[in-house]
Amino acid sequence: MIRILILTDTNVLAGGGAEQHVKTLLERLDYSQFHVHVIQLQVWREVPSREGSVAGATYTHWPTGRLWTPRGLSRLRAIRRHIVSEGYDCVLSFFETSDLISWLVAGPSSGVTSRISSRRDTGFRYSRTVRWLYHRINRCFSTIIAASSAVRESLIESGVDEKLVRVVYSGVDLSRFEGSARATLRREIGIPESAVALGMVANLNPVKDHETVLRALAILHRSGRPAHLILAGEGDLEGPLRSQAGELELQSFVHFLGRRSDIPAVLDAMDVFVLASRTEGLSNALLEAMAAGKPAVATSVGGNPEVVVQDSTGLLVPPGNAAGLAEALGRLYSEQPLRGRMGLAARQRVAEAFSLDKMVSDYADVIRSSHAGANADSVRSHGVQSH
Repeated sequence: MIRILILTDTNVLAGGGAEQHVKTLLERLDYSQFHVHVIQLQVWREVPSREGSVAGATYTHWPTGRLWTPRGLSRLRAIRRHIVSEGYDCVLSFFETSDLISWLVAGPSSGVTSRISSRRDTGFRYSRTVRWLYHRINRCFSTIIAASSAVRESLIESGVDEKLVRVVYSGVDLSRFEGSARATLRREIGIPESAVALGMVANLNPVKDHETVLRALAILHRSGRPAHLILAGEGDLEGPLRSQAGELELQSFVHFLGRRSDIPAVLDAMDVFVLASRTEGLSNALLEAMAAGKPAVATSVGGNPEVVVQDSTGLLVPPGNAAGLAEALGRLYSEQPLRGRMGLAARQRVAEAFSLDKMVSDYADVIRSSHAGANADSVRSHGVQSH
């Protein structure tokens, strides 16, 4: 049995895409092969539980705060002691703080034989300092899991040996997206059943570029296509976006839902999913919308072209181009049969290429291969011959 410690900056019980990714992995791993414990590192105002379990894995919440403070250094020492005392074979880390801590405390002297890092974006948010740190620490990982080929290429361009990078796509549970809440949610938020509703599920931040979506919506309205827009997500840009909607005289057509825990129901109320991101690794929201049978109009950035098949499951447009986005949305607005065909094709694509079973199987394969490779290297380095 391989003993695994997962380090993550996120709360595995939260509802975001990254959190769902880790939680789904925990729910489906084969615990006859793996012993798993999770340490959550980030500081939150409210944490549902300081410790608990997800399927066969256990977790504890050990917020580090700023690492180079007395408290942070004390937490690092505690994590190091935990790793040594529990005899972990592998450390799997998600996100920057977790990767840094894996590098700092899970070296060979800790008893850990393999370290794996999971990367879910192309590094667009990294400061110069973080880029410099990653340039130093990437070599400590026996495998780096990339969420898409676009993420893989960004890693190779940054100097990572291509042999170390393995693409593992996220998986989606299709059974969550059967669709039965369309009419109920539309009544709740004030969208007529006969209206065409576009929608986004994304935090309200500049990278997701809701501003361009609002400008595209205004173009649709001026051309006599009065679509509604559902926005599920929270963030600092809600105020400015509400103001923009008002300036464009769209306030009665734009529905700000805030943070929602019922994403399948929200998606069910939409006719077309929109993803206007300026950059993406691999969008869980896009995969979930396709699983819900929604055609997607997405920007041709990052991993989006690996998910959306142009003119089959949806349409791809350049980022930051309101006119191009409006043209694509207008095509789907006007052609209901096309929306239906693309929606069915989208769900089928998720079933074939982005299944949960494949995601979990690929993770398990990476863990086993990394562990076996590290053990083989150890045998060779000690000059031991197997018979």
